[in-house]
Amino acid sequence: MERISPVLTRLEKAINESVDGSPIHWDPDAYWFGEQVAESRSDEVEMAKWASSTVIDDNVQGPVFSERVFSWLHYGVSGAFDFPIGHAGLMHVYGYLLSSVETPYGLKRGRWLTADLAKAFGLESSFFIPTASALPLMERVASVVLPILTSPTADSGTVLAVDEVVDWRRRMRTVYIRDRMTDSTALLYGSVSGDDVQIVTAFPVGPITSQSVQDRLAEPARYRYNYAPADAEPGSHFDGTVQVVTSAF
Repeated sequence: MERISPVLTRLEKAINESVDGSPIHWDPDAYWFGEQVAESRSDEVEMAKWASSTVIDDNVQGPVFSERVFSWLHYGVSGAFDFPIGHAGLMHVYGYLLSSVETPYGLKRGRWLTADLAKAFGLESSFFIPTASALPLMERVASVVLPILTSPTADSGTVLAVDEVVDWRRRMRTVYIRDRMTDSTALLYGSVSGDDVQIVTAFPVGPITSQSVQDRLAEPARYRYNYAPADAEPGSHFDGTVQVVTSAF
């Protein structure tokens, strides 16, 4: 993180100051970032694995990166994306890497620059480090997260899966996974419409307890983690039921 973070900070500054839309070439240390973003946003199959999101964060009540960064991330992307609503994969992976806005939980980029998330999945500690592989980070994330969101009970690491049922067509799914060896825990969140499952986000969390599970189940149904539904405001409540898919508590 100490080596990559300054590069990302310089890159964010360059994008915010750019006119020609290609600041990536101004910093040779950041060339890997431009390649991964370009490959991800041109891959229709990978792009389709993610839902939509708002850049306005629940915790800070403001954008976690600028409109110029948003536009750079979505350059050439088909779809009705307009600031602050964009593609969750591009934003939660690459946008968060570029974000220098402090949240109550630290920088958004921290989830991709530490071993915490990888440990929760029982993976090599460097799995989500952006420069650890030429495979785009967005694709690496989806390869791990999507199967668990699709079938939470099929993964032995799942300790809790909850569906907030919007209507007969769609439900919002939260899955907590934990690695027994390290006791590391992560939260996964996505949209489920029949066989169509789309990722919103994934991040490491603190230990989950029986009390925290009870508190979570007692909350009213709402859209979470900056998800941007097509038919409602991000973060808004809805008259849905809360269903436990599986629980170890």
